[in-house]
Amino acid sequence: MALDTNKLRKLFAAGAVAAILVAAGFYVRGMLRSGHGPAKPVTSIPDNVGELAKGFSFSQSEGGKTLFTIHAASFQRYKDSGRGELRDVSIVVYGRDESRSDQIYGSLFVYDPATGDIGAEGEVRIDLDANTKGATQPNQAPVKETRNLIHVTTSGLTFNKNSGLARTKEKIEFRVPEASGSAMGATYDSHSSVLTLKSAVKIDTTDKNKASISGQSATITKEPRQIVLRGARVEQQQRMMAADKLTVLLRPDNTVDRVLGSGNVHSHQEGPKGFDVTAPEGELLLATGNLLKSGALSGGVNFQRLGDQPSAGKAGRIVLAFGPKGRVVSARAEDSVDVKEGPEGKSRQIVASALDVAIKDGKIVQTATTSDGPGKIILAKGTSTTAISADRLQMRFNNQNRPVSLLGSPDAKIVSSTPGQPDQIATSHELTASFNDKGEIIAGDLNGDFHFQQGQRTATAEHGKFNPVDESFVLTGSPRVVDTGATITADTIQLSRRTESAEARGNVKTTYNDLKPQPGGAMLASGEPIHVTGVSATASRSAGVAKYAKARLWQGANIIEAPSITFDKLHRSLVAQGDQTARVSTVFVQTTKNGKTTPVNVTADKLTYVDSERKAVFSGRVVTKMEDSTINADTVQVLLMPRGEQAGDKPSSQLDRIVAQGDIQIQRPNRRATGSQAVYTAAEDKFVLTGVPGKLPSIFDAERGQISGDSLTFFSHDDRVLVGSGDSSPAQTQTRNRDASKK
Repeated sequence: MALDTNKLRKLFAAGAVAAILVAAGFYVRGMLRSGHGPAKPVTSIPDNVGELAKGFSFSQSEGGKTLFTIHAASFQRYKDSGRGELRDVSIVVYGRDESRSDQIYGSLFVYDPATGDIGAEGEVRIDLDANTKGATQPNQAPVKETRNLIHVTTSGLTFNKNSGLARTKEKIEFRVPEASGSAMGATYDSHSSVLTLKSAVKIDTTDKNKASISGQSATITKEPRQIVLRGARVEQQQRMMAADKLTVLLRPDNTVDRVLGSGNVHSHQEGPKGFDVTAPEGELLLATGNLLKSGALSGGVNFQRLGDQPSAGKAGRIVLAFGPKGRVVSARAEDSVDVKEGPEGKSRQIVASALDVAIKDGKIVQTATTSDGPGKIILAKGTSTTAISADRLQMRFNNQNRPVSLLGSPDAKIVSSTPGQPDQIATSHELTASFNDKGEIIAGDLNGDFHFQQGQRTATAEHGKFNPVDESFVLTGSPRVVDTGATITADTIQLSRRTESAEARGNVKTTYNDLKPQPGGAMLASGEPIHVTGVSATASRSAGVAKYAKARLWQGANIIEAPSITFDKLHRSLVAQGDQTARVSTVFVQTTKNGKTTPVNVTADKLTYVDSERKAVFSGRVVTKMEDSTINADTVQVLLMPRGEQAGDKPSSQLDRIVAQGDIQIQRPNRRATGSQAVYTAAEDKFVLTGVPGKLPSIFDAERGQISGDSLTFFSHDDRVLVGSGDSSPAQTQTRNRDASKK
């Protein structure tokens, strides 16, 4: 709060009236005892009056300089009591260097030698600093008031020469050109030089920055040189400051050195830039010229900023530093600092051991820096929060006092929390962040030894870029993500907390390594790790599904390649999809009765496989290549043997049956077959070819010609062909080595 402490000192100096009264009492008492006679004695004197005179004047000089003068309309001394009275009195007290004069006016001054009391009965008016030129000769008449005048009015003043106490129970009013004030009752101890204004102290300034100062009581002491105002309250337009006790410490030249507030220190301001501050203790230090030098609030400070950018906070202590023109240049908050800005659900909170704020022109925040231990900034958005912390945080602001950037190091951390979800925790050596014009973080970078954790999902990288809009991290620099038994590496990986997804780009590789053997499965039933590579991948944590582009998936000897593979780890199922650039391809094995193992290669536009069903469904221009046969079909179902029934120490995807449908063409050495459905049984190494009404299956043999029938069964190992027919058509069997048929 702007407060001219020089005026405060000057106004309280008006209490020096008591000191002047003390001096006047000595002067009057000394004059009454000195034997100096009145200028105009009265010839008719009452019996009880020892002396009586009118037009009385008395002066005291020292070294040729006038110290004081007393003028009175009349003077009298009583015989029996020795009591003396001066009426219509004017006392002028000059400074020893003749640089000033003080004047006292009263209708009646009374001296009682029995009690030692000197009193001014009725109204007394006092002018301090009435003349800045001083006296040039004895008995100089009082001069007119000047612009430096301190004028005091009171009544009922008494001074006791024995105790050295001056007092009044009546109202005291005082004014200077800049202000006026009052109090009820006062005492002045001339021995200890302590002046006390008893109650109802009030001062009103009259300049353009009008202020009203009030207090329950005030005390002015010479040693120490200070002013103490109890129950103090200072009010200006839209502003207020209060304290149980306000102490003004003065230098030897009576300029203000320090102002101390204790007990319920409170400062409040209304308006767009309003604030409210409370603390048990407060202190202001002033430089020469009454310019503010520094200030402090301590004992547990609570503060609020009102207006268009509301905030609230607390700290054990706040220290202010002032620059030219008394403007704040820096502020330091210490001891459990907690500052919160903005409404619930859209707030920014700073928590730190200490906070240093650099300020420009007394109103523009330039930087806010945490110190003396880790600091934290908590950003709230709805029910979600993002907490940013580091050993040292520095926030920079624009000219509208809105943050524009943040730097944190070392041990930087970001913790994002949403009810019902595990916290997302990211750490690194250094953190940088940028804000939009609404004070919201729009991007953050974590550099050096980046670590991430969300529930069971963890990640490492050199760098992590945080996007609070979608609550995601983009990892670069050898990123590696581990999540529920799956490990993924790539050139870049993006982790989204909101969608619980991961997107990988460039040299993607995933390893699923917590698999248990599934005896009832087939191609993906092993306990060995499943590996998937590709140029990109998108994985959903909630669904447990990952989609890879230009992918290759394998487990042991089982391999699938396709432009796109979607893998469901939980169900050990997949969908592989081809495109214009490439097709789906995979390899199975066929084991004959004599233990010979040969590969079975299948290519298609699409593959769907569910391991629990042991069925691979291929569609779209399916080509199946076996040891000596090639099958072309619209769709092919490859049924595999259960892993528990497969032969060998490391069984692969052993073929059980193949069911092909659509426009089927089977190509064998010197033989070609067509039909609508073909069923191949691996154990018997045989094909059963059937057709549809109006289109019989057929086999064309280069040596025997074409064979047709309702069904054709042929065996690969000996080239036998069984021709099946309806009721009107006999069944035939043909072989390549003899021309015979059997009915």
